[in-house]
Amino acid sequence: MDPSRSTRLRTAPPGVLPYYLAVEVTAVVLPFAVPSAAPSGREWLYLAILLGAAVVQTELSAKAERLQRFLAGNPYVSVSSVWFFAAALSVPPAFACLLAALIYGHVWLRMSGVPGARLYRVTCSVATYAVAIYAARGVADLAGGAPDLAATAAAGVTFFLVNTVLVMIGFKLHEPSRPILSFAGSVSENLLDAATLCLGGTAAALLATWPWLVLLLVPPVVLLHRGELGRRLELQAHDPKTGLLTIAEWRSRAEAELSRTARCGGECGVLMIDLDHFKRVNDTYGHLAGDAVLRAVAETVQGEVRIYDSVGRFGGEEFVVLLPGIGREHSVAVAERIRDAVGSLAVVVDGGVRIGGLSVSIGVAVSDGEAVPVDTVMGAADKAVYAAKNTGRNRVCGGR
Repeated sequence: MDPSRSTRLRTAPPGVLPYYLAVEVTAVVLPFAVPSAAPSGREWLYLAILLGAAVVQTELSAKAERLQRFLAGNPYVSVSSVWFFAAALSVPPAFACLLAALIYGHVWLRMSGVPGARLYRVTCSVATYAVAIYAARGVADLAGGAPDLAATAAAGVTFFLVNTVLVMIGFKLHEPSRPILSFAGSVSENLLDAATLCLGGTAAALLATWPWLVLLLVPPVVLLHRGELGRRLELQAHDPKTGLLTIAEWRSRAEAELSRTARCGGECGVLMIDLDHFKRVNDTYGHLAGDAVLRAVAETVQGEVRIYDSVGRFGGEEFVVLLPGIGREHSVAVAERIRDAVGSLAVVVDGGVRIGGLSVSIGVAVSDGEAVPVDTVMGAADKAVYAAKNTGRNRVCGGR
């Protein structure tokens, strides 16, 4: 993982600077405390191959790396671990640390225009990887050497754990109020980390047999990086509380569908859904219970529409649904189905309390193939919601 997305050093909590300095001093002391033989000519070749592969991969991934740094709020997986781990198994550890410094120096130069790309962060990242490299190499040597599968696996686990723990401690010091396990990364992030280490182990094996074939690993590493960026972009498109689309993403899909409908003909329905008396839920049961109700209603709405319909959270307790290819009659039928399903909900919250008696007011609007802005259709659905509320709530009203 890469810790370089942390906050500014001068405004960080008191324990952050001493921790960074401790990690960096450890990285500097390790080559003297654990001396290794001078690299051979073959090991210089390994370094050149790994550095060349890393530079090519960085250049091919530069745009994805910039976007990833913008999106990352927690430590994120650095695919450069492929080259660091391969070096940890193939060359003296001090030499592997030199490779990490060179690779990060190149990345920093390429990312210097990105907000948050600061030299102290690069230094901390290199120091963290240096400690992980020494730990991994020590375990590999104790287990019998890099070519052995068990030794490589043990070294990979060590590299992963040391790097992850050091990064988690740093982020915990930056944000003391958050649980430390929240910095451990998601299952998909840890699987990506494991994949990079597997590729690193493969690179080490290739260096020992057919060194130049390591260059064939560059495309898979680039694809891994882009896949991780795609996953982050997908997360950005979803509301963290309900898992529904954000309103920005929903609007983007709605604009595209309304444009397609205007070009090709047909109809497109839009539902605006408002959860009735939601404030009472928060006031009676608390905001955590209110969040549980929102999630349950979101799941219910998604369960009553087609897989390719788009459901978004408009804000607060309001939701929007895009129904491509559906006219007024069927849109109203979908809305009634959603209303009935929400009405039968019984949400169990902490303490075993069951919250029932929920209802929604739904406004329906339909685009019949005319070229109309998405705001026009949403406005009509919104007016229909108010009509539903003004006539008693827990009902469906049609708009445009």
